[in-house]
Amino acid sequence: MTVATEACYAERSYTGVETIFSPGFSALDPAYVRAGYFDSTGVSVELTAGLHFSVALDDSAAVTVTRIAFPSASPSAPVTLWFFRQTPATQGTDFENLGRFDPAVHERLADAAAMRDAELRSQFDRNQQPFTTSDDAVDFRPLRVKAADPTAAEDLATKAYADLVSGSSAAGQAAASAAAAAGSATAAAGSATAAAGSASSAAANAALLGSPDYGFFVDAPSVTRDYGSSW
Repeated sequence: MTVATEACYAERSYTGVETIFSPGFSALDPAYVRAGYFDSTGVSVELTAGLHFSVALDDSAAVTVTRIAFPSASPSAPVTLWFFRQTPATQGTDFENLGRFDPAVHERLADAAAMRDAELRSQFDRNQQPFTTSDDAVDFRPLRVKAADPTAAEDLATKAYADLVSGSSAAGQAAASAAAAAGSATAAAGSATAAAGSASSAAANAALLGSPDYGFFVDAPSVTRDYGSSW
């Protein structure tokens, strides 16, 4: 056969109703077809041939995938399935000089080589590729790079994680802590003022207690006196 298209990857929406999918590409063997889906977080999960799906080829080698056990889905919560052809990079035919050969063998080898080229190009286009690189930087603009929360010192951190520990979220928490600290400082200042007033009052009372008044007019006592009655 001929390889008239570079198509080797397709995505289809699954609502829980569909049973047969046509990804729109051909394959040399049903075993070369892979399938999977994207979970709720966008992570790719691969399915197992024979357990989750089966593959059939028609007379032109066009691929048809039949559902066996797909993930749960509904019209209101569809799941995106993906299908990909992966032709092995092997060559099992040993040619001999001046030996007879079957043209179909050469055709199959040429087809496999063309299919692998398309598969590599498809994977390269779908993988995260830097926009530009230099000796000290890798720039992915305008693409985005996603990652999980870091666990090791050399791990990358997401914006959400950076915001949580040192960015806008942390700034908000710091501002709230600063406000609480200012309130505590105000309360402490009020307590200090009250304490100073109490100390001043105590000093005045102490002065009064140090100068007893025994009821004598214009008589300022200078020595100890005993006005008690003798029994």
